[in-house]
Amino acid sequence: MDVQPAVLSAMNSGVDSCEPPRKVGRALCTGYLNTTPGNEEHEHFAALWAAMEFRLQDGTWGAALGPFRTTDDNGDLVPRAVRDMAPAFFDTWAAYAPETTHPLARARLHHLLWDARHGTRPIEHLRCAVHSYRAGARTLLTRAEEQQESPANPPEPGGAATFEVGLARLRAADALVLAHELAATTRRPECTDIVCEMIALGHAALDWTPPVPDVLTRMTAPLMASKDNWSALHALLERAADEYCGEGRFHYRVEFLEELLRVVRTDDERRDVNERIHRARMELADSSTGLRKLLALEDAARHARDSGLSDALNEVRRTQQKIGRDEMPMDTIRTPVPLPPGYLQAASAAIDAAGSMEDALHFIATTPATMSDSATLPPGLLSLPTVYINPNGPVVTRTVESDSTRGDGFLSRQHVVALEVHGLAVEAQLDRVRDRFRPTAEDLAPFLARPQHAVETRMRGLARAFEAFWEGDVDTALALALPRLEGILRRRLQAADIGVITHANGETIGQVQQLGSLLDKLGELGFPEPWPHVLRTVLGNAEGQMNLRNNVLHDLVDTPSRHRTALVLQIALAVIFLGEQPPARTTPADSGPRTPLPWNAAVDQHLPFPVPDPRAHHFVTQYADMHDVVAGLTVPSGIPQSAATVLHTTRELLRHSYFCYEFSTVALLHALIAMEIVLRAKIPDSGTKPLNTLIRQGNESGLLTERQTEFLHDGRKLRNRIAHGQRAHSVMPPHWGAGMLTTSFALISEVWAAQPTPPATTGTDEGTGI
Repeated sequence: MDVQPAVLSAMNSGVDSCEPPRKVGRALCTGYLNTTPGNEEHEHFAALWAAMEFRLQDGTWGAALGPFRTTDDNGDLVPRAVRDMAPAFFDTWAAYAPETTHPLARARLHHLLWDARHGTRPIEHLRCAVHSYRAGARTLLTRAEEQQESPANPPEPGGAATFEVGLARLRAADALVLAHELAATTRRPECTDIVCEMIALGHAALDWTPPVPDVLTRMTAPLMASKDNWSALHALLERAADEYCGEGRFHYRVEFLEELLRVVRTDDERRDVNERIHRARMELADSSTGLRKLLALEDAARHARDSGLSDALNEVRRTQQKIGRDEMPMDTIRTPVPLPPGYLQAASAAIDAAGSMEDALHFIATTPATMSDSATLPPGLLSLPTVYINPNGPVVTRTVESDSTRGDGFLSRQHVVALEVHGLAVEAQLDRVRDRFRPTAEDLAPFLARPQHAVETRMRGLARAFEAFWEGDVDTALALALPRLEGILRRRLQAADIGVITHANGETIGQVQQLGSLLDKLGELGFPEPWPHVLRTVLGNAEGQMNLRNNVLHDLVDTPSRHRTALVLQIALAVIFLGEQPPARTTPADSGPRTPLPWNAAVDQHLPFPVPDPRAHHFVTQYADMHDVVAGLTVPSGIPQSAATVLHTTRELLRHSYFCYEFSTVALLHALIAMEIVLRAKIPDSGTKPLNTLIRQGNESGLLTERQTEFLHDGRKLRNRIAHGQRAHSVMPPHWGAGMLTTSFALISEVWAAQPTPPATTGTDEGTGI
């Protein structure tokens, strides 16, 4: 293969300053764009540009290839492994590698050819790559020294010249590391010389002004792989640890000491280095403030614990516990959540519709928050490493690399926001109970103690909690309500024959289970969703939960907000009354034992007329607004009458979800029934075939497009999840339901108008492609 002069000139364009391959790639890219596609010069530019675009990550070459090698339809850049490149590329690299005078470009080409095992003697490519990397390193260091010592342009600290000098030295270190990797993996004899060059460069880095510690850290890690290098590394790292001991250098000192720990041989040496690491970490903490100081102390504590330095660990604890909140400036970031118009007024209106105080409190007890069981992370959301801190220590409770990329964590935060909004409604409802009925603790105690699991002596304290809430004393309200809530829950479990005790086992004493274990048994107790989810989110201490109980009872937070206190009081009412008979009864209260209603008994079954569902006011203000929600749901003309009737019922169900929130999900299921009627009418011999079979047959016959098939399968799966109790009705807000039903109505119209498409036939022989 003939070398093209213009291409070779572009390859050598940065030889004077020994530019990195990516800059050489820019010159090759320019040549590629300025040549005619298809000619030899154009293809050479393409192959060499590709070579310069490769990046070595974790020992593997990966590339972001240019547009000339795009393999998808959108014009996106497609990564490709070295060995997957076209053979013509290897031939081009092999032709230009010995001709270019740019040492780093020559090293890159030979390195890639070695990785592809190109030619009859690939080891020659490795030998040339090692030689070229070493030559490139020497050239870069020489250029840096010449620029450093030039009297015409002395580099100023922090200036562009100083930056270029430091960058050249880093690239020289990288070149030596690559040369060492190739020589060490194949046990080349020159590996010993490369190690000496790396050690010498490390000592030189300690003498530079200003020093470049990153040069040293880039070379020490690969040298540690062989114990033969440890003796030379020991001296180098000892010197580095002594050199970087001043203000602003402690983190480098820690890093070098930790590397030194890996090359010492005796227990006494290891203990000595561990103590030096501890002192360096403490010096780093002393030189820091705020969060940086706390994190430095956390690292010091972790090292002391793992190294068995008990005295050092106690020193860290004493130092850390002296940090005051005022030393850790933390800003509160608030995100406004606009409430729907009339949201709080609608919550209060539900209390106005109650016939008595007992009715009102029972309504609050059995009206849960709306908790979605799915959420997607917004596209483009910035994800940052997250540190969770308990400022009462202060102590880091948890760290995560990226909190917002976790779907479950994001969903938990959405649940907390939903409960915060719901708490505002409960707060308004409790205040309305106060304003309308003026209850006292003496009025509340008998009502709260009606169920057998609500012991009257304990309910007096809970009644006083409500009174304190209305008086504005939320601290007292929570201190009284939280223990009694736990007690009621434990007694409900006992009454249901669910274990709440743990027997002694060896040295472990027997005990009555605490709140965390009780919350895990809500499913056995039969509490309907979303109540178990609500209890765990408000009271639990797992990731993403409010942890109100521990935070309040262990004095870990300031006075909680009033609406969170209202949430606790609502949960206490729910734990008392879920499954119990509503207060409106036809027999006297003392005429005999009360028979519990089913868990899903509606609180307003005894009402002679429907009342607005409070959850609907998250989305609309009044019933008239529901007409706008369903306005676009027009029953398609010409479809079977049975399907039209079902769709009409579907639309009315969604409209009346204003009174029964769950109707929105029932409406969606009815739309699927109409779709099944249409499919049976369009598909011959449908008989009693299941919906899954009908969808597949419709797709195979051409009646359904791929989009329609996918939508119907999604609807079928949703129907199955609801039918099998895997998803609650309360997760389908009216506006979501309207959007999905609009799609369903349109889909039914499309399918009814469609005709099956016969399979395409062709005279092509698939086996030969003729």
